[in-house]
Amino acid sequence: MGESGSLLSLDPAVLFLQIVAFVILFLLLRRYLFRPLLGVMEEREKEIEEGLDAGERARDELSRIDQERERQLGEAREEGRRQVREAVQEGEQARDRIVQEAREEAQQIRQRARETVDIEREEAMLQLRREVVDLALLAARQAVLSPLDEEKHRQAIDDFIGRLEQQE
Repeated sequence: MGESGSLLSLDPAVLFLQIVAFVILFLLLRRYLFRPLLGVMEEREKEIEEGLDAGERARDELSRIDQERERQLGEAREEGRRQVREAVQEGEQARDRIVQEAREEAQQIRQRARETVDIEREEAMLQLRREVVDLALLAARQAVLSPLDEEKHRQAIDDFIGRLEQQE
């Protein structure tokens, strides 16, 4: 047990030297290893935070762009609906105008037809009057040229009418 006791015994001078060596090693490591390592880690942390911030800003920008796109799509849809409504209204107005023009033209055609029929009827009436006058004159001439016998007058008129029918 003598030896094992010596292994476990503490020599204050060695312990002091070990503590001093540890402190010196710690200070050296802190100055030349931990500080640069902490600086690198802090820079990396800043880069990560900046990347996260940039990602957040990009997500916000994407959200803003998406909202703007939705707004523009809504406006485009509304503009399309407005144009369709206007086109339908214009079509209906054009249809109404065409129908109205067609009615007016039909009315004018009917009016001209009535006028034409009236003119032709008047001309026919004038023609008929002329023919009646001519017939009356011819009949009167025949009656005057023949003796004043009623039977002969009738016979002359019938002959005259028979000749007229043959001419037609």
